[in-house]
Amino acid sequence: MGKKITVLSILCGILVVVGFRLWIDTPPTYASNKKVAVNATYNEPSASNDYINKSSGSLNKIMPYYMNDGGSPGRNCTTYIKVENILDNKEADVVQEDDRQQKQAEQQASHKRIALTFDDGPHKNVTDQILTTLQKYNVKATFFVLGQNAAKYPDVVKKADAFGHEIANHTWSHKNLTKLNAQQIRAEIDRANEAICDATGKTPTMYRPPFGALDENVRESIDLTPVLWNIDTLDWQHKTPKKTLANLKAQAKDNGIILMHDIHQQSADALEDVILYLKEEGYEFVTTSQLL
Repeated sequence: MGKKITVLSILCGILVVVGFRLWIDTPPTYASNKKVAVNATYNEPSASNDYINKSSGSLNKIMPYYMNDGGSPGRNCTTYIKVENILDNKEADVVQEDDRQQKQAEQQASHKRIALTFDDGPHKNVTDQILTTLQKYNVKATFFVLGQNAAKYPDVVKKADAFGHEIANHTWSHKNLTKLNAQQIRAEIDRANEAICDATGKTPTMYRPPFGALDENVRESIDLTPVLWNIDTLDWQHKTPKKTLANLKAQAKDNGIILMHDIHQQSADALEDVILYLKEEGYEFVTTSQLL
């Protein structure tokens, strides 16, 4: 009896072991009832070699292949780009970008702008000569006109505006605004604005105080933008074309605003040489509003 129990125990043990082995070797079944093989010894190199060995002879084994998207012979893998070439191209792009930035910086450095301005006009003959010279060289300027002169020669003001020049306010009668009260200041500006508007149909947005005299009271009394200058030719003082040019050469600079006057014949005579010099120096002529 004891021997039978022992034999039965051994047989049961064998059955348990065999059953367990059969259980762990059976692939799991998912909801789709699709059996998925499980190989605990899977590794990429062996799978790769197995793929190549089992592929048809039409597969070019020298070409790269892709495990997850076919690896078929029809895939175009005949063109290769070396990492060295990619790096070389990127370095070339960097060099080209540096060259572009350097050229842009050089262009900006050489791009100088300057504004020609004329005060106290218009004058029937002198302003007309100045307009002819400006037109000859395709240069635009800003005219700070006196209201009383604009009322006297509206056709000249209208012509300057039609040529694309900027018309601005230089008061009605060239009084020192810092010596006037607020009401008197506004009267000087408003009356000049009316004369300019009558001639051009436009109201000025800028003014230049006579003598450059400007204080807080003047600023608060006038709604227009005040514009002074930083290059003084002193043409009104010496009335000599050569001195006008010499003073300009000594002071010319980027973002410069040149002060001249269109009521003196000598100023009109100096203008062509002034323009030619500035063009040779690489300046671009702009109106005052463009510069500001």
